[in-house]
Amino acid sequence: MKRPSLEDTLLIHDLFARYSWALDTGDTDSYVQLYAPDAVVLETRPEGVREARGHEAIRELVLRFHGDPAFPGRQHRSSQLVIAPDPEGRPDRWLVRAYVLTTETQGGHSPTLYWCGHTADIVVKIGEDWLIEWRQIQPWAGDVLEHFAAKA
Repeated sequence: MKRPSLEDTLLIHDLFARYSWALDTGDTDSYVQLYAPDAVVLETRPEGVREARGHEAIRELVLRFHGDPAFPGRQHRSSQLVIAPDPEGRPDRWLVRAYVLTTETQGGHSPTLYWCGHTADIVVKIGEDWLIEWRQIQPWAGDVLEHFAAKA
């Protein structure tokens, strides 16, 4: 399978680390700058899929968290990154799939698992930076478990 260069692989991993740090420390401006200007974020929620398109909509999306007094103390962990060729065959983009776990620590108590799911991202290199161009955030349910249903 085709893979990005080692340098690009490290930079893509760094992008996801910077994403979690910006999200979890309330750094709204840095968070928004991790996305391409025309990026799309699809967030699957119990009431349906919420879409944010472009920097301003992505800013509004993250401000829902950064403005929530219950949010400080949460930490997002993207792990088990799998980098694959872009589904559309574009040479300057990669598909990145990852597990996501969110823990929550409040009032000095031990952390608890707040949420678990997965992401699928298309990342693009613009200048020297890898940025998120398209992001889908989903709970650990549904299509990702389809192989189990086929064996039942």
